[in-house]
Amino acid sequence: MGKDTEIPPAPREMEAEMESLRSMAITHGASNAQVIDADIIPVDPRVRFKCMIPKCYMSGRCGHCPPYGYSAEKTREIVSAGKMGVFFHVRVNSSIIAAKNIGDVITSGRADDAGNLLSLGGHYMLIYTLVHMLRKKAAEKGIKRTQGFAAGCCKDVLCFLSKNCRILNGSDQCRNPEMSVPSLESAGIDAFRLASRVGWSVYPIGGRCEPHSVKRGMLMGLVLAG
Repeated sequence: MGKDTEIPPAPREMEAEMESLRSMAITHGASNAQVIDADIIPVDPRVRFKCMIPKCYMSGRCGHCPPYGYSAEKTREIVSAGKMGVFFHVRVNSSIIAAKNIGDVITSGRADDAGNLLSLGGHYMLIYTLVHMLRKKAAEKGIKRTQGFAAGCCKDVLCFLSKNCRILNGSDQCRNPEMSVPSLESAGIDAFRLASRVGWSVYPIGGRCEPHSVKRGMLMGLVLAG
């Protein structure tokens, strides 16, 4: 047998490896994490439409955001090829994620006096960092095929100081190829339904929410392996 031949982990071995990744996520900042079977991940094309109707301010401005990025059909292929995943979330205080005018602050890209934009950005960065860490550790454990899904738009999180997404600007090289992944929603994964399936309480946050009306906020990420 050639040295480059891949031998995928046996089911029990993979379950143990995924459990170690789950623990790693908690150790490094996740508020909760669950090992899940890939077949419970809901993919729905209507989720991507929510990015475009009404149009999100990042729609069409990032290579991972609709109408670009993975179609729901492509995401279904990826999910069906996977076996297990680590689904995790990071809690965000309501006073930050539902702060007054936070939507306008995010859209403008200008920091607010209260520091909510920078704090929220740090939470998003943690999601991307955890996804990257888990995928890297999975590769070290012999799990060669992984796909990561984060929260929000990677252009805002990873390339905030750059005017344009390099991929949409005609380049074939992302500025952050190891860190850049689509969000769950941009790929058509129904994050709310998936959270419900693992027993998490999710409180949708709209542009007119006030902190007192949101019990808790959370950002979710997923590393799929198989």
